[in-house]
Amino acid sequence: MGKKLSIVLLLVLLVLTFMLGGTASAGPAAQDATEEATSEAPLLKVAMILPGPINDNDWNMVGYNGLMAAAEELNLEVAYVENVTDADAERVLRDFATRGYDLIFAHSFSFGDAALSVAEDFPETYFMAGTARELADNLGTYSNPDYQGAYLAGMLAAGISESGVIGWVGGMPAPNMLANLHAYEAGAAEVNPDIEVLFTFIGSWFDPPKAKEAALAQVEQGADVLSAQGVGVIDAANEAGVYALGAMTDQNFLGEESVVTSVTWNLGPLVTGVAEEVIAGEWESRNWSFGLIEGSIELASYHDLAEVVTPELQDLIDAKIEAILSGDFVVEEDTTPVE
Repeated sequence: MGKKLSIVLLLVLLVLTFMLGGTASAGPAAQDATEEATSEAPLLKVAMILPGPINDNDWNMVGYNGLMAAAEELNLEVAYVENVTDADAERVLRDFATRGYDLIFAHSFSFGDAALSVAEDFPETYFMAGTARELADNLGTYSNPDYQGAYLAGMLAAGISESGVIGWVGGMPAPNMLANLHAYEAGAAEVNPDIEVLFTFIGSWFDPPKAKEAALAQVEQGADVLSAQGVGVIDAANEAGVYALGAMTDQNFLGEESVVTSVTWNLGPLVTGVAEEVIAGEWESRNWSFGLIEGSIELASYHDLAEVVTPELQDLIDAKIEAILSGDFVVEEDTTPVE
């Protein structure tokens, strides 16, 4: 009787071992651990609204990439809406707040008023607006200190220009864009005090045909280097056979024979930092500005156009970067309006 019972027990154990996949296999255990880790509730729900398409290789792509970088760094649930107009910004922000998002980025210089209006109605939700004119207890702002890189770009443009005329094409005369323009002018003047800088605001944050038209008009006036502060300028440089300096992302691939470098902006550290403060309960309303010193603003590679930049000009640019990093030189944030 004992022998039969032992056989039965052995058969039961064999069946159970087969059903569980065997004790020697680590596969099921590893899979369970992965599923458990990925099924944990997110630490924060973060949303972002953007004024243009996320594939613009410019302002909107930088915002999207920053959001995705933060999601990868932290355990976040993220969402976004692209191509949001100023008139629709408040509705989209309000929709995210109603759906329970903890932190919402209004990624435009012109979404500040909409963010303030919604923030007043959702005091438990944190909002971040690009260059907001007015803050609240739950509304902070963040700036794009690319004017630091614009100073270097101005030095480069003046140094490689043969005509003595360089161009700059931007969207709207917002404080950040004005700071970029004036820094570009100042950097250019350091290298060539007689340089002429042409500038145009096209009156829109995203209008490639209009930006291209404005850039071509500057080329007709003698500009042989263009600062592309909007999509469409590089197309003009390619067509006219002049040099261009990209913005936000490394835009050399848009014109391998024209784009000497780009002033890039990595928004990932900022979005991550803001989210971490919210999670820790340490968030305070203030202005966030991650620039050259924080490693968020950089000059991209020269790629195949390195020979355009003389060793003497490169030494000047390198020395200026070191001076900025050490604090010996501070690029002025000049937001003086222009006509």
